[in-house]
Amino acid sequence: MPGEIIDERVRLGVFEHPPHLRNEIGAEHAATGKIVNQWMTKQERSHLVVVTPDEKKFYVSNTVSGSVSVIERATGAVNVISIGKGAEAITISPDGREVWVGMPFDNKIAVISTAKDELAEMLESGGKQPQRIRFTPDGKEVWVSHVAGDTLTVIDAKSRKVVANVSVGKRPQGIVFSPDGRRGYFALSGSNQVAVIDVPGRKLVENFETGLDPDGIGWGAD
Repeated sequence: MPGEIIDERVRLGVFEHPPHLRNEIGAEHAATGKIVNQWMTKQERSHLVVVTPDEKKFYVSNTVSGSVSVIERATGAVNVISIGKGAEAITISPDGREVWVGMPFDNKIAVISTAKDELAEMLESGGKQPQRIRFTPDGKEVWVSHVAGDTLTVIDAKSRKVVANVSVGKRPQGIVFSPDGRRGYFALSGSNQVAVIDVPGRKLVENFETGLDPDGIGWGAD
């Protein structure tokens, strides 16, 4: 059950049920793997999850339902935001004010206001099939992996404009940035590699080999 680490002890993620039954998220003890809590999303095929900076709310993308579930951590209360077919990629701004969600069928990005928990804006993703999405650590840019276009698209978070496209390799997916934001690491599921990107320069530094079909990627606490 991979997912976001919400403190030193607990890891949050979607339960590994068969795809049509994935409708809940759970928290497991990072050391023992024991499930310590769970929350229903009330939607079909819940897939990816992000957490607000204060750790009070979870936002979960639901690919079959085309929605985002907003879950209150303390009470389990759920608010469902309908945004469109195939909602999958999801990221939250460092200040916690916005959640961006990629929709690979329509090549759109939905912007959700976390103050109101409602759809605030719909943007063009700038490419084909936005599969993963991530804010840079400073919150100024949003990088989008376009799996069908073999490109990374850089969007200015304030203006909402595409400012760059970076070619990296076959089928880019998972995204993680170094804490200082100077390097980006992108899983390339089509070439079994990770691409290392110079973020300020927006250029490829190197690729290194992985196992088969890499997708998710994270940055270790150490």
